[in-house]
Amino acid sequence: MRARDIMTKEVTSVRADLSVELAIALMLEKRISGLPVLDPDCAVVGIVSEGDLLARPELGTARPKPGWVQYLISPGRLAEAYARERGRRVGDVMTREVVTASPETPLDEIVDLMTRRRIKRVPIVEGGRLVGLVTRADLLRSLRRALQEAREAPPRDDAAIRTDVETAFVDAGVIPLELIEISVVDGEVGLRGSLTDERQRAAIRAAAESVSGVRAVHDRLTWVDPMSGLVLLSTQEADPRGGTRAV
Repeated sequence: MRARDIMTKEVTSVRADLSVELAIALMLEKRISGLPVLDPDCAVVGIVSEGDLLARPELGTARPKPGWVQYLISPGRLAEAYARERGRRVGDVMTREVVTASPETPLDEIVDLMTRRRIKRVPIVEGGRLVGLVTRADLLRSLRRALQEAREAPPRDDAAIRTDVETAFVDAGVIPLELIEISVVDGEVGLRGSLTDERQRAAIRAAAESVSGVRAVHDRLTWVDPMSGLVLLSTQEADPRGGTRAV
C-alpha cells in the first residue's frame, strides 16, 4: 500500500500567525496531537504539535539555561530557543524542519521515516501543496482493517493452508521446520514436535496465525532444557503444577 491509500485527506491545518491558545483549543476540540502549518499557497512551512508546547514557563516546565550556554551558542540560536518556549504565535513555536512524502510513497517508507525521525505524522505533499496527512492512527486503522479482513476470509482447502503454513515458517527464518509436524483439519492447525529454544514458540504461533484461512492454532510443541532436562510444554498442554516435568 501507499500513502494515498490510507492518508487523511481532510486535514485540519493552521497559519503561522494563529495564536498558540487557539491552536491548542483546536487540537483539543479535534482530538489531534499536531497541526500542519501552511502558507497562503497551502505549502507546508511547519508543524505544531503537543511536543512543541510542553516546555513552557506558564507550566513551570521551561528548561533552565546554565550561564555558560551563552558562550557556546550564538545569540541568534538563544533568541530562537527563547521564542520557542515563550512565543504566543504558532510561527514562534512550530517545528520548521518538516519531513514530507508524496501520495505514491510506500507505507514501509512512511513507517521508516516515523521511526528514524521519531515523529507521529507525515504531511503528504503533491505539487507543492498539502493533500493529506499520514499519522500513526491512520496506520493503526489500516492494520485493523487488514486483521479484520483476514479473520473474515472465506474457508480454504486444508492442503493449501498447510502449504502456506510451511512457507510462512521458512520465510520467518527462525523456525526449525524439520522438527515440527503440521496438520490441518477444517482450518485448524495442529503443531507437534520439538523446539530448540522456547522463544521460538511465539514466532511459530504468529507465523501460523498469519496464514489466510487459519481458524485456530493448537500448540503441542515441547522444549527440553539441555541443562536441566526439564520439558516445557505449551500452555495448551501444561499441567496444573506449572507446565514442566523432568525427563
